[in-house]
Amino acid sequence: MRNNFRLPLLTCCGLAILSACNPHIYIPNTVNEPLLKEKHEFKGSVSPSNFQAAFAVTDNIAVMANGQYVYNFDLDTDDNDGNELFFDDNARGGVIEGAVGYFKPLDPKKRMVFDVYAGYGNGSFKTLTKDYESSTTPVINDYLLRTHFNKFFIQPGIGLSHPVIEAAFTSRISLLKFYSLYAGTKAFENDPDRRINYMAIGNKVLPLYEPAFTFRVGYKYVKFQMQLMFSMLLNDGTYGGYDLDNYFQPVALGMGVSVNIAQWYNTVGKKR
Repeated sequence: MRNNFRLPLLTCCGLAILSACNPHIYIPNTVNEPLLKEKHEFKGSVSPSNFQAAFAVTDNIAVMANGQYVYNFDLDTDDNDGNELFFDDNARGGVIEGAVGYFKPLDPKKRMVFDVYAGYGNGSFKTLTKDYESSTTPVINDYLLRTHFNKFFIQPGIGLSHPVIEAAFTSRISLLKFYSLYAGTKAFENDPDRRINYMAIGNKVLPLYEPAFTFRVGYKYVKFQMQLMFSMLLNDGTYGGYDLDNYFQPVALGMGVSVNIAQWYNTVGKKR
């Protein structure tokens, strides 16, 4: 059974390494997994490229808002620090999302929580093709790829929520519909077929499976947060023999700070 677990993990890591130098037109944002327990509870988090918030309107219904802004546009091609597995130095953009969800504690002490959220987002990204690096007189717009997209998602999750530590697994399924795609005049200068296939990305809805593992550690109201997430196309990912997986960043690692405002902290350690 251990080998069965290692195989998909190694496969995902292998895909990440192979696609590290490819232009990414979509970088997955951090999954917002709030693990809310009660009415009027608030959970928010901030990281260098993501901010998130969730609020419980009732004892079982909550709303959330997410924002992402990837501001990397590192044109110093000689500066390669080996972090391409989790970060794309040649991408800029992001997404804004809103969602409504249902949550429910699974045990009397409310340590385990199940939730599911469904929402919509809109975003855009721009990046540079690899030919930019080899050009002697590069002009950014000549090698630029730009996309806009609508995003629909649903994310069931389950996790442990404790005053000191939190851990959760979330399965997000995202449907992306790209539009207004742009490719610079030299982006696919020596490969016109690939230009045609790139522009065809917007012809249909693309489904992605984005499982995420979220960990938080601290005490009560403030915790350090870390999340490891994978992003994989669910269809064959090809147009005319060209692999579209290369345009999507397959692994994301996020770290930041989480803030939780809730009344249930006041009852921790007290006998009922």
